[in-house]
Amino acid sequence: MSANQTTEELKDFHIVTRHLVMEKDLNYHGNLYGGTMLAWLDESSALYVMETIGYTNFVTAGMENVRFKSPARSGEAVVFYCRTASTGKSSITVQTRAFVHDPISDRKDEIINCSITFVCLKDGKPFAYFESPEYQNRKDRRL
Repeated sequence: MSANQTTEELKDFHIVTRHLVMEKDLNYHGNLYGGTMLAWLDESSALYVMETIGYTNFVTAGMENVRFKSPARSGEAVVFYCRTASTGKSSITVQTRAFVHDPISDRKDEIINCSITFVCLKDGKPFAYFESPEYQNRKDRRL
């Protein structure tokens, strides 16, 4: 994917985290373990949600369209980009994209492009955070 094309596709996204692929993260063929990638994906998306909505008590409810498009290998940096796709009463869905990014050539190879849904909790039960005064106050302060 060309640098200009990728930049245009990612204009509404925010870089959330980066991870350096280390030997401990690799399978016996030298590729990043899928489970490690999923953990990083979940963590990055959760960090984005925390920063965006100002609330931390939520759980991952689902991941959709998780398809690995290319591998990551030792020494490569994996960059995670997120944007809010939708919100419900208690849920938020985030589109998360991960790329291997070569900073020298600016080449980006997409690894994954998926949606992750989180549900806000209060006292262990779904909480309509997006209808709450706390959220409305936060939104008003950001405007």
